[in-house]
Amino acid sequence: MVFQSTLPISINEMPKEIRELNADTPLFGMTLGMRVMQNKVDSIFERLLNFKMSKSENLSYNKNLDVEIIEKEIITQCDFGCLIPPPNVVILTPTGSPNDDNKIFCITQMYKEEFSLNDNKYLDICADEAIFRRLIKSHARWKKIRPILGQWHTSKNMLNAIVDYRSTRRILELVWVATGIAIHIYAKIKNIGIEEIPTGPTDQNICIKAWYFYYQYFTIWKSHLIGICIGNYNLQRNSLTAFAPLFPVTGKNNYTTSVVHFLSILKKYLNLERKFQYCASINLARKGHYPAFDEALKTYGIGYIKQNIIGNIIDQENLNLQI
Repeated sequence: MVFQSTLPISINEMPKEIRELNADTPLFGMTLGMRVMQNKVDSIFERLLNFKMSKSENLSYNKNLDVEIIEKEIITQCDFGCLIPPPNVVILTPTGSPNDDNKIFCITQMYKEEFSLNDNKYLDICADEAIFRRLIKSHARWKKIRPILGQWHTSKNMLNAIVDYRSTRRILELVWVATGIAIHIYAKIKNIGIEEIPTGPTDQNICIKAWYFYYQYFTIWKSHLIGICIGNYNLQRNSLTAFAPLFPVTGKNNYTTSVVHFLSILKKYLNLERKFQYCASINLARKGHYPAFDEALKTYGIGYIKQNIIGNIIDQENLNLQI
């Protein structure tokens, strides 16, 4: 499936637009943009809780808070992307196996032929983590391939790195709000800044520190998800960059490798980042509910095909005809 969008700017893919990377190139960690976002979320909790101290020094606060209220307030303080018309969607002839490196490479050459790409044009392909790793191998054979790691699948794996994904997202969001309220109350009572909670001796206040880190990393995940829904590329990138060190800690080795490659690609190709400023997600839904590339593929491609294939598929030709 191909999404064709018209950008409001002209992008000239020149060699000088490629940044050379080395061992000192920063790829991971809490970026300035993510720190700003974290501070925004902290301020939102603080403001909505509306703390008041009585003359008898009893602390009162607003108890009418839930996920929707917090999320709505966060979105109002974020910039929307996808400020371009909906894309033209093209479904190409299905071919090959996604489990074969050579077949994946052949598919990239099919795209090259279909779109008449010359040696100065790049082929940007988005895929889930499994196919992304195979595209990295194809990139070694054809340097004009720029693999893009699907952020919908990445978001699910980010959440799985925090807790067991068998728990529902809804419950985890409720826990996040409850934790945010609790640690802000704690900071208010102790008369400290919330950022001071993880400081101090490591053998003290272990429980509150553990919940603080849950709140912090869940905020990063939530920011990444919101970045997808509103098409904000900077928010997606900053969240993934801040969250990335957690993948190896939780034993997600494949995602660790893929995220390293993906962040390297973003850092290397400046024009790819310029494109993402306009189409980090797909404008195929109402504002604030934009799907990621791989989510759109699953919803409008694979999901649609599964729902509309009828009868018994007895051969490849019959399957292709129905698709």
